[in-house]
Amino acid sequence: MLQLKALSLLFIVFLSSTNLSEIRSLYAELTTSKAKQKAFVAYMQKTDTATPILQAYKGASYILQSKTTSERKLRKQFFMKGAKLIDDAAVKEPNNIEIRLIRLSIQENIPKALGYNANILDDVAKIREGLKNITDAELKQYIARYIKQSKSFK
Repeated sequence: MLQLKALSLLFIVFLSSTNLSEIRSLYAELTTSKAKQKAFVAYMQKTDTATPILQAYKGASYILQSKTTSERKLRKQFFMKGAKLIDDAAVKEPNNIEIRLIRLSIQENIPKALGYNANILDDVAKIREGLKNITDAELKQYIARYIKQSKSFK
């Protein structure tokens, strides 16, 4: 039984790390076209939320869906579900700066009237604090690219 649990955990870690590079790439290109947005949403719909980081990206995909849905009730449902997934992921791993970056990118770029902007300063502080401890070169570069264009880091 213990071996089965260890094997399952190993599979989840492998699956998440395999997909994470592609997810980051899709997420970084969201602003370039509607096709990229649709590709990200479609990819995340078939991605399991086995880890908090995948949960946060899936939450971002729901928020993106809320922006493209014309039905008002569905927009609200997608937005609320997405924000909850992202916030829950941040609670599970409060020092994960990639999760903080996802939440920051959402909160910076949605209308202030939605009221989902309470974590911007805290997320910026956590990202600044944690950036020096990142050993993953791809992740470090990914975060640095976001920081360069972010209005919260100016």
